[in-house]
Amino acid sequence: SRDSPLFDFIESCLRNKHEMVVYEAASAIVNLPNCTAKELAPAVSVLQLFCSSPKAALRYAAVRTLNKVAMKHPSAVTACNLDLENLVTDSNRSIATLAITTLLKTGSESSIDRLMKQISSFMSEISDEFKVVVVQAINALCQKYPRKHAVLMNFLFTMLREEGGFEYKRAIVDCIISIIEENSESKETGLSHLCEFIEDCEFTVLATRILHLLGQEGPKTNNPSKYIRFIYNRVVLEHEEVRAGAVSALAKFGAQNEEMLPSILVLLKRCVMDDDNEVRDRATFYLNVLEQKQKALNAGYILNGLTVSIPGLERALHQYTLEPSEKPFDLKSVPLATAPIVEQRAENAPVTVQPEKVAATRQEIFQEQLGAIPEFRGLGPLFKSSAEPVALTELETEYVVRCTKHTFVSHMVFQFDCTNTLNDQILENVTVQMEPTEGYEVIGYVPAKTLMYNQPGTCYTLVALSEEDPTAVACTFSCMMKFTVKDCDPNTGETDDEGYEDEYVLEDLEVTVADHIQRVLKPNFGAAWDEVGDEYEKEETFTLSAIKTLEEAVSNIVKFLGMQPCERSDKVPDNKNSHTLYLAGVFRGGHDLLVRSRLVLTDTVTMQVTARSGEELPVDVIMASVG
Repeated sequence: SRDSPLFDFIESCLRNKHEMVVYEAASAIVNLPNCTAKELAPAVSVLQLFCSSPKAALRYAAVRTLNKVAMKHPSAVTACNLDLENLVTDSNRSIATLAITTLLKTGSESSIDRLMKQISSFMSEISDEFKVVVVQAINALCQKYPRKHAVLMNFLFTMLREEGGFEYKRAIVDCIISIIEENSESKETGLSHLCEFIEDCEFTVLATRILHLLGQEGPKTNNPSKYIRFIYNRVVLEHEEVRAGAVSALAKFGAQNEEMLPSILVLLKRCVMDDDNEVRDRATFYLNVLEQKQKALNAGYILNGLTVSIPGLERALHQYTLEPSEKPFDLKSVPLATAPIVEQRAENAPVTVQPEKVAATRQEIFQEQLGAIPEFRGLGPLFKSSAEPVALTELETEYVVRCTKHTFVSHMVFQFDCTNTLNDQILENVTVQMEPTEGYEVIGYVPAKTLMYNQPGTCYTLVALSEEDPTAVACTFSCMMKFTVKDCDPNTGETDDEGYEDEYVLEDLEVTVADHIQRVLKPNFGAAWDEVGDEYEKEETFTLSAIKTLEEAVSNIVKFLGMQPCERSDKVPDNKNSHTLYLAGVFRGGHDLLVRSRLVLTDTVTMQVTARSGEELPVDVIMASVG
């Protein structure tokens, strides 16, 4: 922090007579986490002076560091805009590129056209590494100035047509896709240019990604038939991975457009004779589904597909073959696919292709651990485990307890990870006694036999869900840790033979409706909505009196229900006083659950909630919880 003597020392180095020491001090301040604009000011002033240095290395170092500052604190760099303008015409193209991209982040909307014109004059002379920096700056601009989409999009398409490596092309495609997602007006233009790009694309990953995007977005455009030629060309001209992607894209057009279906069927029949097994199998499968002309089949097998974990499905099928049974295989016993975690990669980091590992998910590890405990063997498959353990004590207390909630079809298991931080005690027979406020019933406890000093141990509490009122899923439990204390000598480790009973009050534990619902993504919400049908549909209107904005309402609803927003409906467009939120999930027991929430903003937010499911209970639970 600024009060530290070390910070004072670094700041004093900004006045050193050696330029390299001055630069390193400025760079150190800039890279400090949680650095405020006030703390940055002296470092930025020094870098501003270096921008006019006769030494190219110093100018480059200064502008590159300012570029980094501009990402988090653009206002702090605004004072350097005049110096950066002078560097735009620098003979060193790397310096000129960095100057322009920094100006793009700090400049005004009116300067964008001029800067884009300047940078396009020497784009062909700079390396891919700096081209990626330009693309990243354009991506940031698109979010900052939505009205400039057209200018920026045209510039990106020009770049896409030029020569370049994989990283550079991927950065452009990512940027175009994010513009399409953020701005519906630019969708058709963006898709058309991406179609032209895949006509001559040497990168399989990018071609298949664009085909997937065309399959998702193309059928919803005003003239979907214009994309078919580009997609079918991939079947004729490309290798097997791209051909398979093209077949899947064609099927999505056929599933959503009745007028085009006969033509799509003709094209898929041609693909049935393909040389590659995967392409043939996809074409045959989609052909059979589309020929049934049933919306529910299209939604389940083409538009939304499986929502289960593929490694989990493989393990479950393998287990089923090892233990022959007369019962048919139940897909509801397979763990659901969780949202993929996007790896944070450093800028311009090289892409290394890793061999695929079928690693067990966190939920599968819990399933195995709980299945090994005799008391829990009859509970059936684990439906959901809470994403983060809930702390029931402060970190500094003598006992540290964290709880993970595990939901089964008709039970919940609470896993308490306990740590004893007292070195003169050993705890034995540790349990956490729970008292519910609602209709839950505590069935039993699995104690942690011994808690040594600073060695974590685990105990469990098994609870049955309410049978009298199955819609009452939300509940507060009061928790108390009970145990036998034996004093011990911290130096020798000798323990007293006799112990005494003791207890320790923990924080209350909340169980909410979100603990009973697993998020699943439905890429095509409308098709999923029709597939579930309206047999168990319920609709109610509520007033959210404490909420003043649509954004806050959307955020609160998503968090409260623990469901997955679909079709980017969690983003509220600017200057709108009404919005529709689409949510998808699976209720415990494997029942699909969909919620459509129409929001209208007047003085407060009014919300009309419509819920659909294949069973009545999930719909009743949603209505009871929201009400």
